[in-house]
Amino acid sequence: MTLPARLLSLAVLASFAMALYFAGFGPAAAAQPFTVTLIPGATAFPTGTDAAFSVRVEGQTTTLPSFDYTIEGGSLSGVLPPNPVAANVAEGTVFVNRATPGTARLTVSFAGEVLATAEARFGAVGQLRVQTTLDAGPDAAARTWRYEIVNASGQVVSILSLSTSGDDATGTASADAIPHGLYTVRQVLGGDTRTACVTGAFYEVTAPVGASTTIRLDAESATVAFTIRPCPDLPGSLEVQVPVDTIGPGLAGGVLGDADFLPGEEPINEVRGAREPGPGIPLPPNTGNSMEVATDPPSLSLLLLVTGAAVMALPMVAWSAIRVSARARE
Repeated sequence: MTLPARLLSLAVLASFAMALYFAGFGPAAAAQPFTVTLIPGATAFPTGTDAAFSVRVEGQTTTLPSFDYTIEGGSLSGVLPPNPVAANVAEGTVFVNRATPGTARLTVSFAGEVLATAEARFGAVGQLRVQTTLDAGPDAAARTWRYEIVNASGQVVSILSLSTSGDDATGTASADAIPHGLYTVRQVLGGDTRTACVTGAFYEVTAPVGASTTIRLDAESATVAFTIRPCPDLPGSLEVQVPVDTIGPGLAGGVLGDADFLPGEEPINEVRGAREPGPGIPLPPNTGNSMEVATDPPSLSLLLLVTGAAVMALPMVAWSAIRVSARARE
């Protein structure tokens, strides 16, 4: 191999090694050893009051940095720094205020990197109450009923559960602090509840018609009333005094444990409740986000490869330099 060709090969090898290191595999921002989630305390808040955001940190929480909190459309009222509440979990609270109707956005960052964001809506809010009466007499079995509150955009803003029984025929549940506006309140019909007493139905919703109604919330509170009564197919024996909705197909004979729902209907499990965060067992939040995963730093094997290539090239470079110097002296 001629000297120019040898030098050209060495230059190409060195350039390739350096390109591997700096173009895509070079130093990258290390991922933080924790993730941050923001959870607003309510759907909406009255204008001029403090909105509480829960700050949840998961991961390495032994030594946490001082986070930066910025507000768009509002002001920062106070901060309770995150403190450990469980293994690898810390929680704190940030309070945000807005004097006029609108939205305030809270952003949590560290070292210029955004870790989480969430919004709070401020304006006129009220309490929407659902009241249900079971017209079944003093011997009626205890039962749980569920309802959805849907806003004008078709979004379910609240899911409520309430109970009735023979000695407490009327149950009540409330959705607090929701913005003023037009809402639809609908009952979640299970496998044994219909809008009329058809074959196999244990209960019928007699009011409102269609088990659904629309109401405008424009005050501190508003109430929607539902009335339910048993159907002739409701079992009356002592063994089945507490009928429940089942979750699998079966014989529609009014037997406890068998499913009884129309084709295409989604059965409802009577013990299933609303998905809400609980202490120590968090559920995926509706708002907030974790920081994006940063690019992994270069691995040790890659660094060794680049270093080894450079070291192996040094003798060849030195030998070529000696040959050039010897020829120059001839």
